[in-house]
Amino acid sequence: MKKKYLTTMAMAICMTATISLQAQDSPNGIGTGTDTPVLDQQSWNLVGNILSGTSNKLGSTNAYLVRICTNNTERIFIDTTGKVGINTTLPLQKLHVLDGNILISRSTPRELGSTNGTIYFGDVVDASEPYGKWGIEYVSSQQEGYGLNFWKPWVTGQNGGNFYLFLADSGNVGIGTNNPQAKLAVNGGILAREIRVSVASSDWPDYVFDENYELMSLKDLDAYVKANKHLPGVPSASELEEQGDVDLGEMNAVLLGKVEELTRYVIDLQKQIDEMKK
Repeated sequence: MKKKYLTTMAMAICMTATISLQAQDSPNGIGTGTDTPVLDQQSWNLVGNILSGTSNKLGSTNAYLVRICTNNTERIFIDTTGKVGINTTLPLQKLHVLDGNILISRSTPRELGSTNGTIYFGDVVDASEPYGKWGIEYVSSQQEGYGLNFWKPWVTGQNGGNFYLFLADSGNVGIGTNNPQAKLAVNGGILAREIRVSVASSDWPDYVFDENYELMSLKDLDAYVKANKHLPGVPSASELEEQGDVDLGEMNAVLLGKVEELTRYVIDLQKQIDEMKK
């Protein structure tokens, strides 16, 4: 009877006590401190868990931070406001890592839109839409590309998709493409108030007005245009199709050169008209 009574009494104490999980002698954390001696260095001292309904709480009930240790060294700290510090007792954000790195890796490449290894950003989320508004993940496959993918989750009304911005391993940046072949590659339109293109002064066609610059005769120009269907020095449509793009700075210089040549033709014709009027 006495044994049964003691067993019942022990069970009642376990169910109603408030305890905090702690190793060795730290009253405010999981790990080793110097505040309170312990009886058994190999066991956990349970003095503070709060059994509340269907859930358990682990931590402290006082105004001191919680320390988590490994190998007798303090590693993680949780202050009284809930901020978590790694290697710092004074975390300044919800998670503060001092003198260390945060690594997010992927075990294997997955299908487009993979959530494996993603950081999510958003405002209000719930269980049905747990991905927020934006995701950033590292991808490394021929299908997905090789680099950092800024993507939007496939949520109704959110224009989900990949490669809204892509930072390739090569250092190139893609917008709408995961294979940028230049420092900036845009698969779509660009709207800007101003675009500046750097051009070398030697490429600017002021030389057309030099006295030593020889203009093609109008007769020869007529024959060239009839034979080639484009102006001399200007890329043809087939050349552009083969090349696939146009250098804006170079093309502006070419077109300006043709305008200057046209200006010289007009000046020469006016001189001929003036001579005929005499």
